[in-house]
Amino acid sequence: MQIFHRYAELLERLDDKGHSYEILGCAPDGQPLVCVRTGGDKTPAIFISAGSHSTEQAGVSAAMELIDTLDTEHQVYIIPCRDPIGLNGFAYALSLSLGEEPQLVDKEAAVELLRARGEVLHEEEDLLVALIGEHGYFSRVRHGWSVERAPALEPLRGRRVYCMAGSEKIEGSAMLQRAYSLIVDPDGQILHINRFHDTAWAPVEARVTRDLMAQVDPALTLDLHEHGRDGFWFSARHQGTDDHQQWEQRMADAIIGAVEAAGTQLMPDDYLPGSFFTKTRNSVYWLDPRKRGEGFNLSDFAALKYGPAFTVETGMPTGFANRVSASLLAARTAIGVFEQRYL
Repeated sequence: MQIFHRYAELLERLDDKGHSYEILGCAPDGQPLVCVRTGGDKTPAIFISAGSHSTEQAGVSAAMELIDTLDTEHQVYIIPCRDPIGLNGFAYALSLSLGEEPQLVDKEAAVELLRARGEVLHEEEDLLVALIGEHGYFSRVRHGWSVERAPALEPLRGRRVYCMAGSEKIEGSAMLQRAYSLIVDPDGQILHINRFHDTAWAPVEARVTRDLMAQVDPALTLDLHEHGRDGFWFSARHQGTDDHQQWEQRMADAIIGAVEAAGTQLMPDDYLPGSFFTKTRNSVYWLDPRKRGEGFNLSDFAALKYGPAFTVETGMPTGFANRVSASLLAARTAIGVFEQRYL
């Protein structure tokens, strides 16, 4: 399975394979946000997305594999990477402010560069926050933060923040190999780019995704993610009609059955991703976004507006090929049940 070290490699792969793509918009650095249409002409359509968190590269590779190999009569629209800047890495993210990519030998060198070239806004233990040019930089990912809770971050309001992220233990996402993207919205909330699908103000990555979904009206949405522990799990969404709910449940049962039969490691029996999830069986969780208190993510929004939607989560500490295979199996299984619905 190919690991993409730069977004240009992903676009080159699409070109080499003869896949045409639509440019939905451009990231702030000018890189195109692309969508590939594959499958047949039958409706309703299927929508697949990956790469909203740049450290989760197995989902990106799985999406690219689906572009090459997915066999269905239905129209399929795939955005293989929703964060091109983050995919390119932390040095690249720094180049947006510095004008050139610095040579970073390790995280310590990156932290020292933030001190030397940036305005340090906040520092505590292992977290340093600096402003360089138009962008903020964190020495690690931090969620659940806001300008209201940390007034020193006021200069970041309305800006993008790039975080050092990754681990040498994670194939495809070593430390500094990716930059985890956050956005400080006009209200001062610090959220990642997958939290703006139901908000009036939204970054370009969420806007173009919403526009595409409004155009193609997908009856199945799959968002391919990863998480930091061993084991596979996925989240489903309660549907607004009995018919949608019945098929969401059928797809959920089929996904976990296929993954379990393949011998993929599941989560421990006592695992729950958060207080806004309910568990129906091991590694199958139903998410209520209203209890989370943040903006809707892609699957939340898709379930609210269009129908069945799932977020697939593979365990990052497992091998890259295993993570890609689990994502592919989950996606293909869901699509197989979807096809039965529309025979």
